[in-house]
Amino acid sequence: MESRLFSPMTIRDVTWKNRVMVSPMWQYCAFEGFPTDWHLMNLGRFADGGAGLVFQEGTTVERRGCGGRGDLAIWDDVYIEPLRRIADLVRANGAVPAIQLMHAGRKARQKVPYDGRGPLEYCEDIKDWDAWELIGPSALASEGADVPREMTLSDISAVVQAFADAARRAEEIGYDAMEIHGAHGYLVHQFLSPASNQRGDRYGGSLENRMRFASEVVEAVRSQWPAGKPLFMRLSCVDGGHGGADSPPYDARR
Repeated sequence: MESRLFSPMTIRDVTWKNRVMVSPMWQYCAFEGFPTDWHLMNLGRFADGGAGLVFQEGTTVERRGCGGRGDLAIWDDVYIEPLRRIADLVRANGAVPAIQLMHAGRKARQKVPYDGRGPLEYCEDIKDWDAWELIGPSALASEGADVPREMTLSDISAVVQAFADAARRAEEIGYDAMEIHGAHGYLVHQFLSPASNQRGDRYGGSLENRMRFASEVVEAVRSQWPAGKPLFMRLSCVDGGHGGADSPPYDARR
């Protein structure tokens, strides 16, 4: 039986030359949100190496959503030109350039892995420290982290809009595929899981309500992302019995 691994694949109007995909992998090497030559080299070599679809690591849609100091950013137009260098290089080497959009939510403001993770202590050299606020669906901390502020309805609307604005910038930059990060305990996942979402309004409680934030993010992104370009969402569907789509409602008392 002939392998289809090296045959072209088309989703919507975008075709990549084979079915080898480079997943979004954090590099922790951005400087104040800007990519460095490391990002250019790292993603460029995957494209030159023959992969059909090359994803850029999770790129943050607003300041509050940065997981750590080395995260890439797309929350302002100042990041468009530096990121365009990456997309152009990936395409010039025969691959489809793709981007993952993310927001860390209550998992923001963390030390990078090689520093041991855990909450990042106040740093004077981070000029916008006060803007790097920890937010989440509920005032519940993830293990070993600080307690986030529960998001207001205004916060939710602002973050949904931030995803839409990021999608607009990604289209202007020239990416041809996009993934929304809704897994691994980051903000979209935090809304989906009753282990982190114990709200009493329309964004909490039933599975339908917990899905509302994710649905609004998808709709907002698609409003700015061309219909001919694929849009994916990464999900963690089993949460160790504490809030995956297959789990009963989480009881915080047990």
